[in-house]
Amino acid sequence: MSAVEEKVRKKFPRISSTAFEHPLDRAALEALRKIPVLDQVLKKFLELGVERMFRIMLMGQAIHVTTKQCHRIHKLFKEACDILDMHEPDLYLINHFAVNAWTFGAERPFIVLHSELVDLLDDDELMGVLGHELGHVKAGHVLYRSLAYFLLDLLGKYIGLAGPLVSMALMVSLSDWARKSELTADRAELLVLQDPEACIRLHMKLAGGSKKVYDQTDINEFLRQGGAYEDFDYSTLNKFYKLMYEMRLSHPLPIYRAKEIKQWSEGGQYKEILSGRYPTEERTADHGLRECQHCGAKLSPSFFFCPDCGKSARV
Repeated sequence: MSAVEEKVRKKFPRISSTAFEHPLDRAALEALRKIPVLDQVLKKFLELGVERMFRIMLMGQAIHVTTKQCHRIHKLFKEACDILDMHEPDLYLINHFAVNAWTFGAERPFIVLHSELVDLLDDDELMGVLGHELGHVKAGHVLYRSLAYFLLDLLGKYIGLAGPLVSMALMVSLSDWARKSELTADRAELLVLQDPEACIRLHMKLAGGSKKVYDQTDINEFLRQGGAYEDFDYSTLNKFYKLMYEMRLSHPLPIYRAKEIKQWSEGGQYKEILSGRYPTEERTADHGLRECQHCGAKLSPSFFFCPDCGKSARV
């Protein structure tokens, strides 16, 4: 019996993504939507039928994970969906050397696991990755993330058309939001695993990428390494180098993500969700919303901490 099968995790019926949305994610998305050319790019993206192209490709060369196919992975996937109260998107396993997983699609989102990722992770860690990808779907990231992947990765790296097709402002804003959306998905990952140390171990393993030395690693040292990285900010030149390096990344740095997970796990929002107090998808649409007395954000009556500023919403 695996570690995942032995654990009984809490489920969150009708949970809304606002319960775990990272404020940096929301702010970056609002800035992205203010770019005038975005609507035109989105329209063209949907007209191209890229989602259909990927789905056809995956059906031809990947394994469609179901109850009868890769049942161990599907069991983890189903539990993660149940915890976040979601319908199961299509899940595929593809033979690929890169340690990665990704979500794509606008009409019918699907999730793709790379074989190298599955080989590297244990059941807990793999379930965390599945929760992370489901977080993207739950939070409504898939359309913009699909656009980001298509423009920044496929067109930019392989075809060289990203520059002529879209403005630099859109490219920078889309990339910035894509990185910050990962922080929201990391919170969904934690809600699925309900084990902060397991989440930090996952990101440490993704950073190191080796099974052979994994038993020689220490999460506290990894977190301290994040502090050492921040210490480079004593120099303006160092800050410039960090900015130029991080702007090219599709994801936030693993040490930063580990730190964010630890901080959120120790805060009030996470604890309130575990206790069953969180905004639901039905209630967030009601007229009974109230304002946070600290930042003015709209809150569900059931939520005791503001998802924007993180401060107590108790009156």
